[in-house]
Amino acid sequence: MRCAVYVRVSTDREEQKTSLDNQKSLFFNFIIQQGWDLYDFYVDVESGTTDKRASFKQLIEDAENKKFDCILAKELSRLARNGELSYKIRRVLNAHNIHLITLDGAINTLEDNTDKFGLYAWLYEEESQRISRRIKVALQQKARSGEFKGSNPPYGYRVENKKLYLRHDETCDAVKLIFQLYLNGVGIESIAKRLDEKGYPTPGQVAQKKNAGLYWQGSSVKLILKNPHYIGDLVQGRSTTKSVTDKGREIINQQNHIVVSHTHEPLIDREDFEAVQSMMKSRYVKRPKAKTHLFTNLIVCADCGTSLWYMQNRNGYVCGRYRKHGKHACTSHTIKEAALKAIIIEDLRKLTEVSINKGIFYEKIEKRIKRTEAEKGKKLAKMELQIEKLKNENRKFLKLLANEVISQEEYRDISVINQEKINQLGQEILQLKSNNDGVADKEQLQKFYSIAESILSFNDLNEEILHRLIERIEVKEGGELIIHYKFANPLNLVV
Repeated sequence: MRCAVYVRVSTDREEQKTSLDNQKSLFFNFIIQQGWDLYDFYVDVESGTTDKRASFKQLIEDAENKKFDCILAKELSRLARNGELSYKIRRVLNAHNIHLITLDGAINTLEDNTDKFGLYAWLYEEESQRISRRIKVALQQKARSGEFKGSNPPYGYRVENKKLYLRHDETCDAVKLIFQLYLNGVGIESIAKRLDEKGYPTPGQVAQKKNAGLYWQGSSVKLILKNPHYIGDLVQGRSTTKSVTDKGREIINQQNHIVVSHTHEPLIDREDFEAVQSMMKSRYVKRPKAKTHLFTNLIVCADCGTSLWYMQNRNGYVCGRYRKHGKHACTSHTIKEAALKAIIIEDLRKLTEVSINKGIFYEKIEKRIKRTEAEKGKKLAKMELQIEKLKNENRKFLKLLANEVISQEEYRDISVINQEKINQLGQEILQLKSNNDGVADKEQLQKFYSIAESILSFNDLNEEILHRLIERIEVKEGGELIIHYKFANPLNLVV
């Protein structure tokens, strides 16, 4: 029996590393005593309440691919401290006829010992809930003592010995500028653009996040303006995980926040901070739903891929990235809506003119189908010949193995390589046989002609026609368009 061994500890402390070695030794002895084979060890240093563990995910994937017959674990809690996750594991194992044995004797599916599975799953989750509550209480105590417990310090600060200290670099200047501009009446998006122009690093860049954006966002500016840490107060406990089984966060009521005053050097005067909060509250107006314009969700910048925004004062569209971040991010790609409509109407009319020559187009596609089928036949014959050669080669090496000219290991290496080639060629043959490009082209031409008449009859564009016929429109700088239709251009089908 091939055994997969799962070992987990919660931390990478030295005593936990010793526990890992002890667990491995325990499993080696057990497998030797049973006369079984070891498939592999799967080791995680993670909490058992989550399934986002690298080795655990690999274990489940290998189980689904039936790479072993049994999973060994010290106890069920090593695999999962989450009831829902425990049952997920059991479903996967049942579906692929894989056994589960825990060395504490609680679970052994070989002996049909599963009666207490649900009880143990519930007990281990309850234990995790109790530990989580104790940890939260300890963290709250540390927060009340003035220790910073966040994962990232506020923009403009660094953490040293669990305390916040000013960075004394351009990030502090950026924070002061944000508050100054807002107090002077500058809007949040305009502040973001000003920060980009001055070259201040974004919060994501300072925190060295992998997905850090190149440009400031209004949302980041807003978070800084609302952050009470900038007046020297430590405010924590503003959100918490919902439970040990749900890592989503829920917002805690403001009156229950843990506030410790004057714990670190402020960047902003308390009076200025309060004035900003008052201004933000008075400025907040629930915006009406934005009006949808004719080309909304269809028109994009050909250079940066951002959607174009409709500008009322220009009666047309501009690149969204240029509008938000300025000329250093992209160029305007301005185009008038009237000009856009005229270009598309003219392009559609040119396309429909080919409907007059239906017979010629069908004749050309029929010739293309015959040519393609002939080429396909030649390729199939060539690949089938390659498969036969590989099979003959395997037979030849099998005879050499029988005559002890080559070793079993040499034969296995050669046969495995050849079998992989045979399987690959088999897949290519299936794909080639199922390829009906010529028939698809004929269907596309029929689809085109079915809508050609309706296109010829319209004098103006509307939203229904646009979304029925066009996938997207790319606008180059200077107004040149690249139109992607939802149907094949008949001129391209006969090339």
